[in-house]
Amino acid sequence: MTRLLLCLLLTSSAAAQSPAFRSLVKSEVTGGQQLKGLVALEVSGHPINKRFVIRTPGRPWNGSLVIGAHGGSGGNNFDRAGNVIGTDDTALDDVIGRHALANGFAYASFDREGAVSARDGLGLTYQFTELARAEVARRNGRAPARLYLVGLSMGGGITRLAAEDPRKVFAGTLIIAGAGGDLVTRLDRQTRMAALWPPIDPRAHFGLTATDPKIRAYAEAVGTPVAARRLWPYTGAGAVAAAARPPTATADVTGKLQVPTLEVAGNWDDLVIRELRAYRERANPRSSHRLYEVDGVWHMSSDDDGVMSFQYIATARLKLDPDVANAMGEGPSYLPTVREAFDHLTRWVEAGVAAPPSQTVAPGIMIKR
Repeated sequence: MTRLLLCLLLTSSAAAQSPAFRSLVKSEVTGGQQLKGLVALEVSGHPINKRFVIRTPGRPWNGSLVIGAHGGSGGNNFDRAGNVIGTDDTALDDVIGRHALANGFAYASFDREGAVSARDGLGLTYQFTELARAEVARRNGRAPARLYLVGLSMGGGITRLAAEDPRKVFAGTLIIAGAGGDLVTRLDRQTRMAALWPPIDPRAHFGLTATDPKIRAYAEAVGTPVAARRLWPYTGAGAVAAAARPPTATADVTGKLQVPTLEVAGNWDDLVIRELRAYRERANPRSSHRLYEVDGVWHMSSDDDGVMSFQYIATARLKLDPDVANAMGEGPSYLPTVREAFDHLTRWVEAGVAAPPSQTVAPGIMIKR
């Protein structure tokens, strides 16, 4: 009787499109079909509309749905000149969305615009996931057998919370340059940056050599090699103000993973790399976690179109030397490693083949077993 009721519920939920979806535009895209528009969600009991995209593959569907969680708090994406080039519902298309669709996964993402904490973002993500799951079931005649969550930067912080959630909404998670790795380490990094940045700020102390003890001390504080110093001003310029602000209300993560969790980040990422290494040591069970560091890559991969928003912020808003933005766009890519890690994650979940151990990899070189 229970199985019969479940089948009836799935059938009825798949029969009609949810009224939560509005202003819909259906189209063909490379590799499948797309539904784009607005979705009605709730924040603190108040209804709010968010942009979304749902895609189903043109090839036979493999039964899994991937949810993408973008970086930042959402809204418009810019090119280096400040022109709007897109919105965050499609921000992860070049990172994982197209790869997932091409490999038979359904893919969905939405723009969290205005959600400023990881926990608020997680609540919205859970709401959207249920609606996207029902829509994919409606389109395919059966509910997704598995859900995966892939998050970048702040979206990675959301993904980390989901990975620790005992409800196990997602079968596996992939975190890219993710926030929220370790609160104690973050506070230590910010405090040390505030003290160490002013004496090396190139606007006031141009010409310091790579062997200068002050430069080496700052590199150790942020966890990157000295070779990454062209990128340091992006976070360094605001280090004193950041350290003076009280910590965010978001509670520290526990490290207690409920599902297989893979992380990919560049080892030149002075925004998060120390926290990610600390989380790797805290992860419990350790066997459920992997961290792949890609050599020479910053917080954003240079071939991710999202890097242009950072370049615009660096020059137009922070008034940094153009060389900082140039460095953001000149580095190597971690996107091949991201996609390879995703493939390892799905094999781990679906076939029981554990992902390769944590390691540092060269850009474009396969992860070693």
